[in-house]
Amino acid sequence: MVHVSAGSGTEDPARGRRPSPALAAGVVLGLLGLAAVFVLLAALTAVIPGAALLGATLSPAVVTVHGLQLVALGLVTAVVAWLLRRAHRRVATAVTVVAAVGTLALAGAVGAVVAATVGAGGGVDPLRAIALTGSGGGAPDEHPVYLTTPEGQDLHLAVTRPRAGTGPAPVLVWVHGGGWVSGSELDRADDARRLAGEGWLVVSVEYTLAAPGRPTWDVAGPQVACALARVAEHAGEYGGDPGRLVVGGDSAGGQLAVSVGYRAAAGTQASACPSPVPVPRAIATLYPAVDLADTYRRGDGARDFAVVYTGGTPEQVPDRYRAVAGVEAITPGAPPTLAVVPTRDRLVPPGGADRFVDAARAAGVDARRVDVPFADHAFDVGPAGSLGHQAATSVLERWAGEQVGLVR
Repeated sequence: MVHVSAGSGTEDPARGRRPSPALAAGVVLGLLGLAAVFVLLAALTAVIPGAALLGATLSPAVVTVHGLQLVALGLVTAVVAWLLRRAHRRVATAVTVVAAVGTLALAGAVGAVVAATVGAGGGVDPLRAIALTGSGGGAPDEHPVYLTTPEGQDLHLAVTRPRAGTGPAPVLVWVHGGGWVSGSELDRADDARRLAGEGWLVVSVEYTLAAPGRPTWDVAGPQVACALARVAEHAGEYGGDPGRLVVGGDSAGGQLAVSVGYRAAAGTQASACPSPVPVPRAIATLYPAVDLADTYRRGDGARDFAVVYTGGTPEQVPDRYRAVAGVEAITPGAPPTLAVVPTRDRLVPPGGADRFVDAARAAGVDARRVDVPFADHAFDVGPAGSLGHQAATSVLERWAGEQVGLVR
């Protein structure tokens, strides 16, 4: 009799067993559920003013940097979850609903930003906004010293020559932001290079930064005025037309652009150098800090830089706060002015820019305010292709181009 071992010709039934379709679908739905919750949290952060459900860093950028990416994520999540209903109907339906609700809310916010941008003459490339792509700017073409301060500090101009067009180019002089205590004339090299490609001579200005015990409320303005004078003197050497000069700036730089430009038009702007200060054709600003007393009182985290810049609080040095206020510089002869204002600016509350623009209009100035919904301070800073960056730069470029005849 031959005995055959029971285990010699058999295999463990569990060995090589493949996961069931239902199990695989469940794992996928779990991941989709996490994505759906993330999209919903992003949507709640976007639609609820002051919400920071995704943290202090990511929350302000939900719409203006990652909005279209999140809409795409929500769409994919909702569609795939819906297709998995056969395996887990209730779970799949719940994930689909959560993703769809979040996606629709985000799409509404993104759509509002796009509508505001297009309505103001700008434009948005959705593919760039999803890929967050942009071109590198590199170093400026020239970086000359325009002034040496009494303390021995060399102040520079970052000059990017025009790359397109015929004849002398219009000139954009940019004054950087940073709360008067930080920032550099090299901060927007990418934008300068792109604008140069559109036919601008772009010059960004360095000025002395404030520090504790060294307020610069009465120093930075005359330095910027001197820079304007130097640019007007030498614009032809760089391919520019000093008669078509636009001054721009963001945040603190917006305050300086308005103050210097308006006082130049009134003939009252002091300069750190003896050359006459040119009157700009127009002034273009992003979230300008033109009401520093209001910013001090209501801005989230603004008190320190306001005190450093002026040397005190509005109660201690009220004359200094008035001296840097945009309203105080308004005259009927002030240049046309643009203020691009994020409606949820926590650092520089938008009410200050609103009141300034209204007062300028009342005085007869051609002043325009463009409100960007769902946007916080510095909403354009970050990837060059982001929704916020495209919105701010396209609106500003279009408006400035119209003022100097570059855009019809």
